[in-house]
Amino acid sequence: MAVSRRNFILGAGSGVAGAAIGAGVGVGFMSGRGWQINSAIPRALPVQTLTELPAEADVVVIGAGIAGISAALFLNEKGLNTVLLEKGVVAGEQSGRAFGWIYSNGWDLGKLELTNQSKTIWQGFAARFGEDIGFRQSGNFSIMGSDEELEMHRGWLKSALEIQPQMDAKIVTGTDLDALIPGAGSRFKAALYQASDGTAEPNYSVSKIAMGAIREGVKIVAPCAARSVEREGGKVAGVHTEKGYIKARHVVIAGGAWSSLFAGNIGVRVPQLALASSMQRLSRIEGALPGAGYGPDFAWRMQADGGTSVGVGMSTAPITRDSFRYLFDFVPTLKYSGGLVKVRLSKDFFESLRMKSSWTNDEVTPFEQVRMLSAEVDRHENDVALANLRRAFPQYEKAVVMEEWAGMIDATPDSTQFVTDIPDFPGLFLITGFSGNGLTTGPASGQMIAEMIAGEKTTCDPSIYRFDRFTDGSEFVFRH
Repeated sequence: MAVSRRNFILGAGSGVAGAAIGAGVGVGFMSGRGWQINSAIPRALPVQTLTELPAEADVVVIGAGIAGISAALFLNEKGLNTVLLEKGVVAGEQSGRAFGWIYSNGWDLGKLELTNQSKTIWQGFAARFGEDIGFRQSGNFSIMGSDEELEMHRGWLKSALEIQPQMDAKIVTGTDLDALIPGAGSRFKAALYQASDGTAEPNYSVSKIAMGAIREGVKIVAPCAARSVEREGGKVAGVHTEKGYIKARHVVIAGGAWSSLFAGNIGVRVPQLALASSMQRLSRIEGALPGAGYGPDFAWRMQADGGTSVGVGMSTAPITRDSFRYLFDFVPTLKYSGGLVKVRLSKDFFESLRMKSSWTNDEVTPFEQVRMLSAEVDRHENDVALANLRRAFPQYEKAVVMEEWAGMIDATPDSTQFVTDIPDFPGLFLITGFSGNGLTTGPASGQMIAEMIAGEKTTCDPSIYRFDRFTDGSEFVFRH
């Protein structure tokens, strides 16, 4: 697998879409091969939140996943009264269904600054909150099976160390690789390895960060769906919600797969589509692979309990209304997706036509109709991923599948998130479209949004994450 295709194999919480559930992003679960209204069971640890909506705040953040929680955490740190609204439960969607990698191994060179900053933040969370949040610095591997892959990774490593010389990434082969993963040195050419990379536990890490944010003064109100943003004199004045109105000078949209639908209702076009992707958890075995990483046709993560999470190599993109709305935005993406996205025409298309794409402040919205977005497991792809892992590492023949789940991925045409203000909407900010890597880069992205709102120089260069990069005449750059 080439480094440039890495994102597509990381399962729930990774990938780039060529089609989407679109306006049907609120239609709920993918049942069998289609979407339908249903109720989801959260995977994330419950968080005690507020039920009453405050009358006002300096900043309202919409969406309590890792991005929204991180933004609220750093905004509060800067002395800004911050209220976080969540339509369902904290970390109930992508953040609780992600693969769990926290890594910069093999990343696009333009994203390394933000990614490494995010790793630093993750490394400091336990000390900040005074408890284990599930982050472990357990290393990340990119296992290579061909000379072509080895040369490509060597090229990446040389360039990466020129940009970020503090990185500890290296190529390991033979006995050195065997010392890290017994048996791998004789089966594979080499591995790109970074010991400082780590993993988190999606079923509780983000929840514990949210609990820490609450202890520091962040107000999280849930369930409370935001409906729209009010303007006065062209600027943000507040947010209409199902619980009433809250005044605010700044609003951050951090709604994951819902962001484009919410933004569209207030006249902001966000080219973002979505994929369904599946995962599975295996029982503990002797000789389980350490840390996290991927091989030619499988991906894994060692869990805190000793089990192994396995990611799939194929995601599903149902054709819906937004598949056509954002078709031309995503045309340049198609040459990067290879055969790793399967596009399906099903009842999803007709469901999306029935789904509201606009509403008034007094109407019930799709966000209230579907409190938690998930997808039904693609068992075929899960079976293929497990078979590939067992072929490479036969010890997994003894592993038993303990759990299967799926989630939705918010993706942009260039596989790069928005971390930005909205120039034509003063006071409105956007942090979405992580294209499968929100768990890794959410904290530093949230920090950067907080710095923007506070009027400070950002820790990382925000230019590649700007809102108008698809409309300002810039060259399209796909950043894996």
